[in-house]
Amino acid sequence: MNIHQTVPRSDCTSFAKCGKHSLAYCRKYGASECGLCEIVKRKPRNRVMVDGVERKVCSRCKRPLLLPCFYDRTIYRNGKAYHIKTSWCKMCVSEDNRERNKRKENK
Repeated sequence: MNIHQTVPRSDCTSFAKCGKHSLAYCRKYGASECGLCEIVKRKPRNRVMVDGVERKVCSRCKRPLLLPCFYDRTIYRNGKAYHIKTSWCKMCVSEDNRERNKRKENK
């Protein structure tokens, strides 16, 4: 059974800007309970700005590419729809599919 705790754990090291709640608590319940507090959002680690244009780093080939080089995905969780980009670029996905089809053909 999960218990909703309002007091942070004693070993908690990362707190929100208000200093009252942990980051995990603020991310989960911040919208409904914190009101005036800024909701802490995770910064995407695989996004870079090059010449004022946002690029995303492919997790397979490690190249920074423009956002249209990635497929759009929609994830549905708890009645909400999240629109994200795939972690692999379109070229890596097609290369992987081509290799898989080649292996299936040889069997």
